[in-house]
Amino acid sequence: MQEGCIVYLIGGQEIPEPFDLKADCRNLGLHADRVELVGAKQGFFEVEDAWHYLLTRGCGRVNLLVAHCQGGRLAALYPPVRLYG
Repeated sequence: MQEGCIVYLIGGQEIPEPFDLKADCRNLGLHADRVELVGAKQGFFEVEDAWHYLLTRGCGRVNLLVAHCQGGRLAALYPPVRLYG
C-alpha cells in the first residue's frame, strides 16, 4: 500500500525551484511514497483535487501537512493529519 502526503502551503508563498518536496517531508517525519502540493501559486488549487489525485494513483493512506516555506525549507505549523486510510 502506498502512502501519500498533501502539503498545504499557506500565506500565498512559493517554494523555490528546484525543491525536493518529498525529501523535505521526510525531514519532518513523514515517509510518503507520493507528495503533492496545494498552494495559491503552485501545485493543486484545492486539497480535494490533490486527495483525489493521490487516491487514483494507488495511495491507500493520505496525510495532510499544513506548512509554510521558511528559508527555502518547509516548516510544519501543526502535526500531520490523516485524511484517509
